[in-house]
Amino acid sequence: MRAAFLRYSKDARFQQIDLQTPGLELLHERPYIFALPRLFSSDECARLRAKAEGSLAPQSFDDAVPRQRTSHGTTVRNEEVPTLRHRLARLVRVAVTQLQPLKVSRYRAGERFEIHTDNVRGELLGAAAPPGDWWADEARRERGVPGAPISGAARVATVFVYLNDVARGGRTRWRWTEYDAALGGAHGRSFYEAPSAGSGRTDIEGGSGVEVAVQPREGMGVIHFPAMLPEAGGYTDYNAYHEAEAAIDEKWVAQQFIWSHPRLDWRRVLEEENWEPLRRRSSDTI
Repeated sequence: MRAAFLRYSKDARFQQIDLQTPGLELLHERPYIFALPRLFSSDECARLRAKAEGSLAPQSFDDAVPRQRTSHGTTVRNEEVPTLRHRLARLVRVAVTQLQPLKVSRYRAGERFEIHTDNVRGELLGAAAPPGDWWADEARRERGVPGAPISGAARVATVFVYLNDVARGGRTRWRWTEYDAALGGAHGRSFYEAPSAGSGRTDIEGGSGVEVAVQPREGMGVIHFPAMLPEAGGYTDYNAYHEAEAAIDEKWVAQQFIWSHPRLDWRRVLEEENWEPLRRRSSDTI
């Protein structure tokens, strides 16, 4: 495991998190997936659930393939969670201004979020994505993403923090870790030797490659990397496709999306449901 940590630390194509964080575990290499027990305390988890509960609404997602997302969620104002935001920024070694507004999601029995990437499609100026560049990586390198005309702007890391223990269902699963190997594509593991834009094709139902599954435990953080850094090409890593499997027991999770660039105009870049709300969700400051 120490050798895998060392390989990650030398892989300058991906955002480098703080590997000295006590308790940090590497769950998988290529794609890199880390876990950190007790990133949030039980008290912080309970307070965040209470803060979000009164403003939950159905969630959507940007995807060219009609898949299911049936959870409910909300965002909170940055001023409501300053301690949590600074902790997350230190862990991922970024400026706090690279963090989107924190989102909190709830999954009740049967609710799920099927295969998706956390990256954001490049600015295509109304054109369709090319067949071999499904998430418009080349357009992102040139024009950034819609609303952020900054070359290469992308989500380079995601931190999930589970806000309760979940005994049954609700796992986060990476099942496409060699994403198009089953279809004879040129990526899968070879993506890391020769990064390039990809078709996004995969065996959606059967998966492709080794499965990594995480059962939610209160306070646990999980970190993965949807895309390479802009200076490394900014390519979407489809090996990091993942899903939230259907819940059986109720599941709560906080989602922190982290960008390559600070101080983006979130109201231009993000869908309205991901904007920082105009008013606080509660008087509690965490």
